[in-house]
Amino acid sequence: MNNGEKGELIHENEGWRKQLALLEDENIQFKTRLADILKSDFVRSRLEELEYFQNRFLKMDEQLSLLKHEVREQLYHLQQDRFHINGEYKRIMDVQRKLEVKIIIIKENFEKLSTEFNGYLMVHFGQQG
Repeated sequence: MNNGEKGELIHENEGWRKQLALLEDENIQFKTRLADILKSDFVRSRLEELEYFQNRFLKMDEQLSLLKHEVREQLYHLQQDRFHINGEYKRIMDVQRKLEVKIIIIKENFEKLSTEFNGYLMVHFGQQG
């Protein structure tokens, strides 16, 4: 692996870190919006639905945290000068591709959650999050 390839992988990794940070920020906004609803005078029959979203947001937090850790760990390996070690290049590339897939999946899952929550807010509270 040459320095150009290594630089591209590091750049890709840094992009993932930024994407995950944005998803974390959006998830925080959703939780804040949910907390505001729970503080207000809402119909108690909706509590179960609101708890459902709260649980989904907490699970998303966990997934984002775990993925951020994996991305940081990969960045550490990318920054080491170990690509010439037998098998290390293949292992690093395998992890990089797996992370790429995980990033795509978490973004898709987040988009579904976002759409579902915003739709719920629109239908039941006449507003978007």
